[in-house]
Amino acid sequence: MHTRPENVVHIYLAGLIASVSQWPGREEPMSESDTIKKWIRPICLLVCLVLAGTSSQADETRAVKQLKVLGTAVIHDNNLADGRQNAVNDALVAAVGRVVMQMLTVETVVRRFQQINDSILAERDNYVQNYRVLTESVSGNSVRVMVQVDVAADRVSRDLSRLGLALTGAVYPRILFMVAERNLTDAGFTYWWGERPLPQQTICEGAMAATLQATGFEIIAPPDLSIPLGLPVNAPEADMMALGGRVGADVLVFGYGTVAAVPNTHTTVGEVNDYEAVVEVQAFDVRSGKLIGRTRQKAAASSKDVVKGGREALSGAGALAGDELARQVMAAWRQEQERSTFIDVVVEGTGGRIASFVRLRTAISSLSGVKELKMKEMSSDRAAMAVNYQGSSRSLADALLLKTFTGFGIDIYEVTSTAVSIRLLQQ
Repeated sequence: MHTRPENVVHIYLAGLIASVSQWPGREEPMSESDTIKKWIRPICLLVCLVLAGTSSQADETRAVKQLKVLGTAVIHDNNLADGRQNAVNDALVAAVGRVVMQMLTVETVVRRFQQINDSILAERDNYVQNYRVLTESVSGNSVRVMVQVDVAADRVSRDLSRLGLALTGAVYPRILFMVAERNLTDAGFTYWWGERPLPQQTICEGAMAATLQATGFEIIAPPDLSIPLGLPVNAPEADMMALGGRVGADVLVFGYGTVAAVPNTHTTVGEVNDYEAVVEVQAFDVRSGKLIGRTRQKAAASSKDVVKGGREALSGAGALAGDELARQVMAAWRQEQERSTFIDVVVEGTGGRIASFVRLRTAISSLSGVKELKMKEMSSDRAAMAVNYQGSSRSLADALLLKTFTGFGIDIYEVTSTAVSIRLLQQ
């Protein structure tokens, strides 16, 4: 992510020249002290802009993490050399594992540990750029080493995302569920966008939402509807996409969950019955309407109570569907994010607040996913930038809202598919 400060300098100098041409009385000769007073503030602000551009490059996220870790191994047949190498290998795996733990939540690591182990930890050589043994100690038939390891964190991040794992601190899509369900005792499908709005999510919606939320996704609750939408259970795709866009969703998950009784496998017939739920859903990119995931999952449950048994089966199938959707949606989202595009960022209210604008610009440059920032225009009270960003304008705005600023605030008053409009606020 490289910001070119010379672009800012050229634009700002052009602004200075224009402003000088508009000074009242400029045709009259000025004294030396007047000239200094006229130019000292603009020059100071210009220096601030140049320094900010330089610092934004210096603060660029490092692609390599250097760690000091311990590794231990048993010495077999008095072969110290092999034991030492095994201890080093243990340390290298530990270093890659530590980087993984910094990027994922504990819940994600626990749920996906086998996948992480097979695809990342077992392939440690893909991520270790360099290492150096700092010291070692032999005690009995074991050897312990301290190793300084350089890990390619950008490769780890890339491959974790390709596995469908949500990285800590990254911006991920907001998901709206429209999944109708029917238990055994229901006369028809239950869903929140019809004539009788539900006060909460359906059972399978809740199970999928919990799974995706634990993985790192943001879940949008069904809107509070004072007036029912009155849409059919199989609402037209255009209506669903429009609804998803209105509530700010990036991904819409639509489908059905149903329950059926299955042959009883229990010896005590009549007391405990078996039920099977099927959840079939599709995930769509709200902005493009593109299908980015689909799955059909089954789960069984046993219960004396028909309603309880059906709910347990729906919950189980929903959780399985959530697991599979998380991988598919994350992979599609990552692929879309890699197709970075330029987003116009307009900042109003810069007049008299150039220092605040500089700090805002630096904050934008430091956001994850920002590859480049170019100044397009800078006038007396307005600045326009083009931000090369891996993600949508909504994601960029959301990430910026998480930033805190000292001495000023920001109001993101408009977000379109190609632009973000910001107003500087005085505090």
